[in-house]
Amino acid sequence: MGKIKSFFKASVVLTGTLHVINKCIDSGLTTSLNTRTNGKYYQWKHGNIYYKILGHGSPVLLVHDLTVLSSNYEWSQIIDKLKAEHTVYAVDLIGCGRSDKPLITYTNYFYVQMIQDFVNDIIGEKTDVVVNGLSSSFIIMANAVNPKLFNNIFVLNPKSINELKKIPDQKSKLLIKLFQLPVIGKTLYYIATNKENTEYILTENCFYSPFKVDSAIVKAYYNSSHLAQGNGKMLYASLLGNYLNVDISRALAKADNRIFLITGEQIKNKEEIESSYLRLNKNIINFTVEKAKYLPQLEMPQQTLELLVL
Repeated sequence: MGKIKSFFKASVVLTGTLHVINKCIDSGLTTSLNTRTNGKYYQWKHGNIYYKILGHGSPVLLVHDLTVLSSNYEWSQIIDKLKAEHTVYAVDLIGCGRSDKPLITYTNYFYVQMIQDFVNDIIGEKTDVVVNGLSSSFIIMANAVNPKLFNNIFVLNPKSINELKKIPDQKSKLLIKLFQLPVIGKTLYYIATNKENTEYILTENCFYSPFKVDSAIVKAYYNSSHLAQGNGKMLYASLLGNYLNVDISRALAKADNRIFLITGEQIKNKEEIESSYLRLNKNIINFTVEKAKYLPQLEMPQQTLELLVL
């Protein structure tokens, strides 16, 4: 009985300590993140969606990669050039950046619904779309559900078809339950998204040249993951558990839009990704951005712009 009491007391102390540490992280972010911006909010049924609207002309929707670090900051190096001839909509997906981060299990179809409603309610007409990473999958799915949403589709470094076929398993369910725990889940999330890990992900996984990852980029990605006081943890768990995956094979095969596949020279499984997408839809036009990896729009903005034939 004495050992049980000691264990219980130790657990209470540990939990309390972690709670205090989490609160300190939250309070340290308040001042630096709650700043005014020139963006707007779309009051969607599942939460407020932050977006920027810039320029005049035919509409272009910019959709960043779906990670807890991501936001519309991805497009910061090309948006000024695009707005010279287009009305540009740069959105923060729900669960990311300045948009709301509900504590739910996220799925691909959740974002398919979000994109459909955003285009219909905010843009109000058929639009070109430039999308990065995993987010490409729900743009392809949204296009299959409603062919009236998009004109040209520019897909940057999409996830491989085989990776998208991986589905949640028992381990995925355990991950969701673990991250649902108020203190433990938040602590694990803050460990995964600390500044050191954020910088490592950017330099090792996202950029061809790690020397281009400056403090401003690290800060933007770190801040994005820490808005809403750790509520990004459920998107993080959903991503780890493969809840955002979906087989896009049929949707991609039947798409009759002009689809441009743009890949960084050094992305993982580049040839496999390109061949699988081109095999499913022979009308896809394929380009490579040299000396770039997963974020060519940040690393090689001029070369990326030249491939956006809008």
